[in-house]
Amino acid sequence: MRIPIGDIFETWVQWLRETLGAFFDLISAILNYAITFLERVFLLEHSVIYPSVIFAILSGVVLFGLLRPRLGRVPVLVAAIVGAVVIFTVEVWRYQALEAKLEPAEAQEIISDLQRFADRIETRAPEDYSAAIEVVEAIPEEETQRIESEIQRAERLLVRLRGNRFDRAASIVEDILEAGAEAGWSDDELAPLETVVSRYRAFAVIDESRRVASRFDRFDEPRLRINALNERTYSRLTEMMEEARILVVDDPETASLLDALEETFLTLNPVRLSMYPAIAMLLLLSAVAGLLAGWRMAAFSVIGLTLVLSMGLWVATMETLALVLSATVFALVVGVPVGVLAAQSNAVENGVKPVLDFMQTMPAFVYLIPAVLFFGLGKVPGAMATVIFAMPPAVRLTNLGIRGVPKEVVEAAWAFGATRWQLLLKAQLPIALPTILAGVNQTIMLALSMVVIGGMIGAGGLGEIVLSGITQMQIGLGFESGLAVVVLAIYLDRVTQALASLRKKR
Repeated sequence: MRIPIGDIFETWVQWLRETLGAFFDLISAILNYAITFLERVFLLEHSVIYPSVIFAILSGVVLFGLLRPRLGRVPVLVAAIVGAVVIFTVEVWRYQALEAKLEPAEAQEIISDLQRFADRIETRAPEDYSAAIEVVEAIPEEETQRIESEIQRAERLLVRLRGNRFDRAASIVEDILEAGAEAGWSDDELAPLETVVSRYRAFAVIDESRRVASRFDRFDEPRLRINALNERTYSRLTEMMEEARILVVDDPETASLLDALEETFLTLNPVRLSMYPAIAMLLLLSAVAGLLAGWRMAAFSVIGLTLVLSMGLWVATMETLALVLSATVFALVVGVPVGVLAAQSNAVENGVKPVLDFMQTMPAFVYLIPAVLFFGLGKVPGAMATVIFAMPPAVRLTNLGIRGVPKEVVEAAWAFGATRWQLLLKAQLPIALPTILAGVNQTIMLALSMVVIGGMIGAGGLGEIVLSGITQMQIGLGFESGLAVVVLAIYLDRVTQALASLRKKR
């Protein structure tokens, strides 16, 4: 006879979801806020101001810690405050630069400049290709065999030059020019083809200028400058301006207009200052590692995080870090009090131990099932599954640390009339703190391993990229994302271990 344990569990979960729906929604909102908050801080999101404030404060604190052994208390405090103010000032400037708006009137000025520029370039591109056609048709037979396909395409394009094929046409004629130069053609034979190339480039510039102008013509309300152009359009625009620079070298007025356009579009770069947040946070994280774990760990952090940045995985890594720390905080908020209760009562310890054993032996993937049922898909269920999976070390090591406090200390505290709370807060927890911090370390490591698994339910970050590498058989992508996970794991492990070591030294 089959016992429907799975059916019973599913019914129980559904009942909990319906009965405690408001509670789960509250937990979901809190977790989502915590994850979003940390993501914005780690990515230095410019749409809100608090990441800049927190970054400046943390920088001042780290600067204080690094300089304190070398300077007196007052000079280092002044240096830390000045450093924080300077960093915050730079952040305010970045915020203003990225939040600047492009007004419709300014967009109309850009349209006018682009149209004037296109009109001036058009005077340099008359549609007369007879000389070039004669050169192509007069190519010797021995050369014709070597570049026959280029000649055929050139003949077609020279006769029918329209549409968006200007750059392609220029490239084809340049192939013929290169072949002609190698064959020793005279300057008189090459000159008409060089003129054609110049005209093709001119038409490409005209086409791109008018296309971008038509895009700005739709700006009927203010919008962020960094959203005015996408990366592809901006890249094409900068290429066009480089090509135009050659065309207007003998025309000062048009060159001056081109300078003004280049200066204008420099402020519309969609990836403007995009590397600053990553580099700034990389330096801060490395400084934290150096402050807590020494210069070797600082060097590793610089190298490892730079590698992550160079692989294009910085955003995913910071998302994973935010998810790990959020889940760790929630696991500690629940796990440490439970560990304290278990240390105070043998009955609680005996009741908690089987539950912890069950939680640690359950396959990690199983935690995804209730998380999805209660919270759906996304980062919140991934974090919730991580909280449950990573909590046992916090409970066990808190219990172990408090129970390991020498009896003499406890008896002395009682003898001096300490209350239960005073005993806990002023004697047991300070002495047990290194063991509790070891539990924090293990909680973070388990959280990181679970976050990668959480990619299966849309938790994002490196877990999702690892999963994509596996499912799509992209071995290189999987290796890169796995390497980023390793760098993050080593960083978190060494830094949290250093925290416990510092406490022991004290």
